[in-house]
Amino acid sequence: MRILLFALVFYCAHSHSQQTAQNLFEQHQNALYQIKIIELESGNKSSIGSGFQIDTAGNVVTNYHVVSQFVYNPDKFRIEYLAQDGAKGQLQLVDIDVVNDLALVRKVALSDQEKAFPIAQSLPLQGSAIYSLGNPHDLGMIVVPGTFNGLKKTSFYQRIHFTGSINPGMSGGPVVNELGEVMGVNVATAGNQIGFLIPLAKIKGLLINQEGPILKNEKIKPRIQQQLLANQQRLFSHISNHSWGSSELGEAIIPSKISDFTSCWGGSNTSDKEALYLSVTNRCQLDEQIYLHNGLRTGGLEVEFEWLDGKSLGEHRFYNLFSRSITGAGAGNMASKNDVTNFRCQQDKVTNINEVTNKSVLCLRAYKDFEQLYDVLFVAATLDHKQQGLISHYTLAGVSKASALAFTHKFMDALKWQ
Repeated sequence: MRILLFALVFYCAHSHSQQTAQNLFEQHQNALYQIKIIELESGNKSSIGSGFQIDTAGNVVTNYHVVSQFVYNPDKFRIEYLAQDGAKGQLQLVDIDVVNDLALVRKVALSDQEKAFPIAQSLPLQGSAIYSLGNPHDLGMIVVPGTFNGLKKTSFYQRIHFTGSINPGMSGGPVVNELGEVMGVNVATAGNQIGFLIPLAKIKGLLINQEGPILKNEKIKPRIQQQLLANQQRLFSHISNHSWGSSELGEAIIPSKISDFTSCWGGSNTSDKEALYLSVTNRCQLDEQIYLHNGLRTGGLEVEFEWLDGKSLGEHRFYNLFSRSITGAGAGNMASKNDVTNFRCQQDKVTNINEVTNKSVLCLRAYKDFEQLYDVLFVAATLDHKQQGLISHYTLAGVSKASALAFTHKFMDALKWQ
């Protein structure tokens, strides 16, 4: 009897979800669009995503990454929309929120009957049914039922955890409650019915400028720089004020969990019976980065420590091993020569407040489009032991010089011997 009752409840819930999804699609399909980036030279689409109209003035919300090709090359691309009924037209860029992956675009020409999605006043209760709308794989508009699982607790860039399938092409589409009110925007998937949404508060922040003028091409990158600087100052203020934990690594004490938003892992070569030396590692990183364009992401942070014990190697062989570990460090993000300058490095010998002496290398490279932002690469090796040592390494992406130097001082002074 219990099994029959459960099956009946499940069937009713499933039927209700299907009916709600169908009603939502019928009610709002004319305010839901495919967003296309058109390459001017060929006249063909270069990428697609989704978007939704939020007022009768023709303002449409989508993801920043959906329109990023236009943002970086407005003279080579244009933005268009395609409606469910076949209506299409050109869109102009009104504003962007690069940190939260949002963009506001506006129709060039309006029809007599413009439709719009209402915006929710608040997020639903955890466990509530919500519905993701979009255009996956260029197959037409669909509705995907799912579950609201609250805000992701370990995310610096606030995201909603959504149980449901977000597929390529659905980026920028709305996620609505059962009343059809927008409470999130599709942004990413981790597979296996795990999706992430940009939450309501970030949408409302973007819509402050919905009555503003079109964003001129020469104003776009200064707007991005302003947002990136404000974000990195917020991040490093949090890191600076956060009480760093500590953990033992070999004979050293290292900083750990420098932020609530970093994930950490450890490893060693102890299972390798043929290893001639001991290597124990500790790595932490910020799980999210900010998308700028297809070849460049920024906002990342990685910290790595490696304890090396080579007593069986002899001093000369250990020194060579230690030296290779220093020179093997690399940048934390992939960036081309079009985006950044070459690294400029400064070597130093430093003794910190805990009497730990390091040979250090600090390297910075500048962003060509954002003059106040840098990528930072730092690596240091202790000099206090002959056949043991600690390699300390970090990379920062898209920070100011002041933030980089302040982080370096705190990072180095956190090292101790047991």
